[in-house]
Amino acid sequence: MLLGDIFGPDIFVTLVLFVIGLATLAFPIWAILDAASRPSGAFAAAGSSKAMWIAIIAVAWVLTGIVGLILGAVYLGSIRPRVRAVTG
Repeated sequence: MLLGDIFGPDIFVTLVLFVIGLATLAFPIWAILDAASRPSGAFAAAGSSKAMWIAIIAVAWVLTGIVGLILGAVYLGSIRPRVRAVTG
C-alpha cells in the first residue's frame, strides 16, 4: 500500500494542509499557555493586558482558526519578548 493510496494522488497538498492545520492548532495553544504563565504585572509594565491577549487569541482561534494562528504569532513575536524583557 502506497501513501498515494491512503492520502489520494496529491500527497504534497495533503501534507501541506496537515502542517497548516497542525500550526493552527499548536501556535495559539502555545501562545495562550505562555501568556497564562507570565505575571499580570509584567504585561502591565510592557503596556499590554494578560487577560486581553488570552481572550482574543482563544476567541479568534475557536471562531476562525487562522486568525487565532495570526494572533498567536503576533503575541509570540511581539508581545512575549516585551513581557520577558520586563520580567528579566
